[in-house]
Amino acid sequence: MYDINFFKNSSNLKKRITENLLSQKDAEDISAELDALRDKVPFIYNIETTNYCNMKCVMCPRTMFMTRKNIWINDGLFDRMTSEVKTHNQKSLNEFWNWLEKDYKYNPKEVSENGFYFSIVSKSLVLHGFGEPFLDKKLIERIEICTKKKIPTYFSCTPATMTVEKAKKAMDAGLGVLKFSLDAMDEKKIQKIRGKRANFSEAVDKILELLEYKKKKNLKTILVPCMIDLAMEETDVEMHKDFLKFWKDKDVFAYIKSQDNRWLYENDEKLKSKSHYSDQYCEYPWLSLTVMADGNVVPCTQISNNELVLGNVNNNTLEEIWNSKEYEEFRKMHVTGNFPKGHKCKDKCDMKKLYQYLS
Repeated sequence: MYDINFFKNSSNLKKRITENLLSQKDAEDISAELDALRDKVPFIYNIETTNYCNMKCVMCPRTMFMTRKNIWINDGLFDRMTSEVKTHNQKSLNEFWNWLEKDYKYNPKEVSENGFYFSIVSKSLVLHGFGEPFLDKKLIERIEICTKKKIPTYFSCTPATMTVEKAKKAMDAGLGVLKFSLDAMDEKKIQKIRGKRANFSEAVDKILELLEYKKKKNLKTILVPCMIDLAMEETDVEMHKDFLKFWKDKDVFAYIKSQDNRWLYENDEKLKSKSHYSDQYCEYPWLSLTVMADGNVVPCTQISNNELVLGNVNNNTLEEIWNSKEYEEFRKMHVTGNFPKGHKCKDKCDMKKLYQYLS
């Protein structure tokens, strides 16, 4: 989840920035205003429960770059971090969604990438990072902990790593949202993208069985078949249409997701992001943070190999890290553009930065 109040309250400043009404001479004032608007107690966007994975996905940086040790999160650390998760009550969420529709001119109920971000991610703790959640031996226990603490949960998986039995247990434990990565509709192509373990027909059979189970037990888990727009071939546009048509009359939230960080196709000019921030700038420095399986705190979900660590919860509290000098300097870099040479945000991320809008 993320700070919906910051998203809402900073919208006027964001508009002035993205309309190029401000310049670098305003950098100090912009930094001060953003700092005044952000919550001094951080929102946890996601907790990585494991970075173990047996897939070979071409679009994933862990496949090409990750050298950090594979681990599962420590039980005590997970319990401690979930005790620090701040959730949004229904009144606040309703106010946010009403504001989106009235002032932001966006329907949060739309079944799309943006709709998913605004209606689901806004209220859910994400339980995946650079590993497959179903490879976590204690996944069900972790979901039960979150359910007991009244924390809405969501994670994404590749169906090849999932057994139907374990998925049913996750749903019974109170999992809020289960997303399935399905990036092609034939075996040869999906295996080219996700590795030899991937199988489209088997994945569909598993999802359909889970839909029957959900209906039979009257469960609330939202099932999300998702396809990433990899812009590999011209025929992919038609495949996307066929994918959405296949799921149209089923009780799912099916959508096409943009490849928002183009690790494999970063030079492909045809690939256009359809996400809500495609014409905006990265807000993660003020919006939320991520806790990795080893306790490292990073600013977003794109830090695969500890290349940008702002603290560790085994040494400091989340609040201390969020309000630290390191985080302060990191936020200023996004406003001024004064990143050190080789910095991840400037050199290895295609999301626009705030400073790029300042003349």
